[in-house]
Amino acid sequence: MIVRTRVLAEAPGRVWIAVGGTLGLATEPRLRQELRACDDGQRTEFFLDLTELRYKDELSDDTLRGLFALDHDVRFHLIGAPAEIRRRVAGDPRFTSHHGVESAWAVWT
Repeated sequence: MIVRTRVLAEAPGRVWIAVGGTLGLATEPRLRQELRACDDGQRTEFFLDLTELRYKDELSDDTLRGLFALDHDVRFHLIGAPAEIRRRVAGDPRFTSHHGVESAWAVWT
């Protein structure tokens, strides 16, 4: 399995990252590492375009939450996230789900 990330845009306090491939037990550490590499300690918003991400339902809730655990308060905008990821983060105020790029872009701008 492979997971790929690409930074599409950066602005003060935020970053937009496209994520593709398959998220599962083998690739979660790599994605976690990539998110932390983009965290400069001053970013408050991560826009994650997940429209090209496939999700293998093998991660525990704690592992999935740990993927998004950074050293400070950060909000995540999940764009086109698989239904299983949206369901598992529902109710967590750190997450906003966007069905498409347009609504996320409206928040970005």
